[in-house]
Parts: sequence; C-alpha cells; structure tokens
Amino acid sequence: MFFCFRLHIFVGKKVFELGLFDLFGKKEVPKTFFALSCEFHPYRLPSGSNDFVDLEISLTNNFDKPVLTSIVVEVPKGLGFERSAIQCQREIRLGTLAAFEKKFVKAQVWNTARTPSGNYGVKITAIAHFNDYAHVLNEARKTMTLRVG
Repeated sequence: MFFCFRLHIFVGKKVFELGLFDLFGKKEVPKTFFALSCEFHPYRLPSGSNDFVDLEISLTNNFDKPVLTSIVVEVPKGLGFERSAIQCQREIRLGTLAAFEKKFVKAQVWNTARTPSGNYGVKITAIAHFNDYAHVLNEARKTMTLRVG
C-alpha cells in the first residue's frame, strides 16, 4: 500500500499543494551531477628532475540550477603542487556554476629529483556544496594515472 502525504494551503482564492518532502527541502538530483574530464600535458613527467605537468580539468554542471562548486586534487608523496612537492592536496574554489555551465581549470603537478619512476594515482573530486563550502551536497570522483620516468 502506498500513502501520499499532501498538504493543501489556502491563501485567498489560490490553493498551494505541497508534498511531504517539499516541506523538508528534499529534491531529486540527477545521477551524474557533474561531467568531469581531465588530461595531463605533457603526458608524463621525467624522473630525476624538478619538472611539472599541467593537469587540465574541465567541469560541466549537469544540474538545472546554479551550484556552489569546488575541485579537490590529491597526489601521492613524491609529487606536489609547488616546486618543493610538499603540498599534496589542493582545493580550487570555483564559486557558483550556472546550470549547464562549463569551467576549465589548470593545476601544475610537480615532481622532485628524489621522486622514483613509476605510475602514480592522482585523485580529482568535484564537489557541489550547499549554502557554503562546509556543507557537501554531492560529488563526482575520478582517478588518473600519471607516469613518472
């Protein structure tokens, strides 16, 4: 048996109908909140030198309303976001992304002379926030492999 909870509010001659979940602010969201695509340029890092690659991130809002958005990029030890490769996590705050708007962001990923050759996983997370950057509404994740050597 299925019950439908509806609340009818009469204001003058107008009637407003609210569902139970409308009262608490629950709304249906699409399965894919963001379209996230990433590329490295150049494709790999040379080992044994202080060098960097550009991580190019393209993010599209698939939701029909504006969303407060940020991107978090995480790299393993041995790689970083500045020449000394100490900082292993970076948050890029994009602000409000309009409905179906596309943004393009670049981040430099550095290695050091002590970074051994191999494949490294780089995690990219696009986050939709609610009200401010402290509250998370939804997120999309992607892991890319960066070759050093």
